[in-house]
Amino acid sequence: MDEFFEKLNAGDREGAVALMDEKTEMRVHVGDSVQTLRGVDRVGGWFLRSDRGLKMIPGDARDMGNTYEADILVVRPGAPSQHLDATFRVEAGKITSINLAPR
Repeated sequence: MDEFFEKLNAGDREGAVALMDEKTEMRVHVGDSVQTLRGVDRVGGWFLRSDRGLKMIPGDARDMGNTYEADILVVRPGAPSQHLDATFRVEAGKITSINLAPR
């Protein structure tokens, strides 16, 4: 996960997406709704299309083997920063699942 955040925060979005499994799923909680994206094209596209200058800074991380949980500070130019509860699942060195929810 450290490599994912390093690449994403350095602007190497393609490199960060390359760390995802082809069948990656991501759940994004917005208000009272949840959107589930499936496949590296959709999940990776979410990161590739995000605002230029997007930074996701993990804090209070818990690495529990194949599950990584963290409080993520999201910083985007021109927008208020946001804290998210994030859970990542990693299998065979690839990210297979991401869950992002507002704190």
